[in-house]
Amino acid sequence: MSVEVDPDQTVAEPTQAAGPKALSDAAAISNHPTPTSGGFTASHRTPHPTTAETLEKGDLARSQMFHLFGVIAPLIAAGLAFLIGGEPYTRTAFQLGAVLMAFCNGGLFYLTSKPERYNEKWEGVLWVISTIAIQPAIAYFGPFSAVVMIDILGIMFIALGRRLATALATAVVCITGHLAIAVPMILNVWPDVGVLSSQGAARSQLYTAEIMILIFMMSSYALARWARTANARALADLQSALRVIGDREQALAEVNDAEARQKRAAEGRWTNQQLGNFKLGVVLGRGAMGEVYEAIGPQNQPAAVKLLDARATASPGLVDRFHREMDIAKRLESPYIVKVFAVSPPEAPVPYIAMERLTGTDLATRLRNEVRLPADELMLLVDQVAHGLEVARKAGVVHRDLKPHNIFHHQQSTWKILDFGVSKFMDSEGTLTGEGIVGTPQYMAPEQASGGHVTHLADVYALGAIAYRCLTGRSPFKGKDLAQLVYQVVHSPPERPSNFSRISVSVEEVLAVAMAKDPRRRFSSALSFAQALIAARRNKPMELEAPENAWRG
Repeated sequence: MSVEVDPDQTVAEPTQAAGPKALSDAAAISNHPTPTSGGFTASHRTPHPTTAETLEKGDLARSQMFHLFGVIAPLIAAGLAFLIGGEPYTRTAFQLGAVLMAFCNGGLFYLTSKPERYNEKWEGVLWVISTIAIQPAIAYFGPFSAVVMIDILGIMFIALGRRLATALATAVVCITGHLAIAVPMILNVWPDVGVLSSQGAARSQLYTAEIMILIFMMSSYALARWARTANARALADLQSALRVIGDREQALAEVNDAEARQKRAAEGRWTNQQLGNFKLGVVLGRGAMGEVYEAIGPQNQPAAVKLLDARATASPGLVDRFHREMDIAKRLESPYIVKVFAVSPPEAPVPYIAMERLTGTDLATRLRNEVRLPADELMLLVDQVAHGLEVARKAGVVHRDLKPHNIFHHQQSTWKILDFGVSKFMDSEGTLTGEGIVGTPQYMAPEQASGGHVTHLADVYALGAIAYRCLTGRSPFKGKDLAQLVYQVVHSPPERPSNFSRISVSVEEVLAVAMAKDPRRRFSSALSFAQALIAARRNKPMELEAPENAWRG
């Protein structure tokens, strides 16, 4: 018995779509099986960086740009000093210090350009030397001029980093350097010969200015260290929250599926081949029914072409039924159903469907990344999918395989239903056939799983099961094997949704009606279900008769 099982349960085997070689030599295909994915454990997952690693990475990137500026700016300032003039000795001392500062920043830029080059000891030494080298600028421009901002910015920058010793050394050098230059000038031990001299100021004013400068320097150090601590605490809280969010078992199963899909994604047997008016490109995806290729149609129209599985080509009846069902799907006109451009003619080498090329992600991919879907976005999804299903209901078409993989978020604005009619061609009157179970057990209605008569109400159930998955982060049922899973779908109630997430009683009642075991107890249409769910979400619930024992737990 063949069956497509949802990624919440296991990973399906890759489809052997018929290619040019396969059509002429079926035996050759069996000698070249598609590799299956290997095992996957938590150790394969990329670990989240620690708080220290995150801050360190930010420090290196920030330091690299600062040191690049520290190479260029001092050299420009040293050159401009020839134009500015000033007392010759202090100007020369400033220019030599600027050159030394540029040299030290060049070394610091090299150390921070790559993580493997970084050396904490040398960084501290070069930084302190460059801080000492810039002190002659205080004397050259004047200790009470705006040049003091260089020291204040330097203190703040290094204090934002991880290295406490370097930050303290920088603050000490800047404070003592300024005191050593400014105090003798205040006491008239030597004159202020700076370009922006303070000789016209009273001594009391200079004392006040010096005290303010020292306060600013110490404040810049304290504020920077506080900001560093606050950032570390915020990052630690965020990472702690990320570690506990979501269902880890669910996320691991879905990551396994993504890994398997990625390994199987490659050029297909029909890549670069022409089918009708469509030139096929790379494989976009594989499923139980066949492969989907990127394609270009007439007038360079982007398209997606789905090829029927090689097993179906052996049965003319299945191929005829495939074309008949696709003709039905082609006539379904709705913005919420993927548009079918063309269906393969009878003489085509392999049956195919050409559809509009969608851009975005399917719901299954979203749930692998986010585990749950935001409630407001789910309301939009259910409403749009229900409108698409309503068009199908009026046309007498049942999807029979509605699941997250078959719901696509096109251009981040419209949810579209994929694969209309594809699953239906696989059976006759019921759902259990020689080809296997038609549908995906996790989202399959009980009457469908048991081989009973399937109507639009099966699609109502599937949409309810998808809403359950999006709200709770879990599939309604999980089984060790297919038999156990199908048994649960037919006979066992799913666990109460509010056990996994904050879900109101009214929303829970709507889900209970949509997923009722007896199809007669369900909503009469997917559109009715969507209207009831949206009303419950808005705290305006409709009167419903939820089945007894709808939930367990």
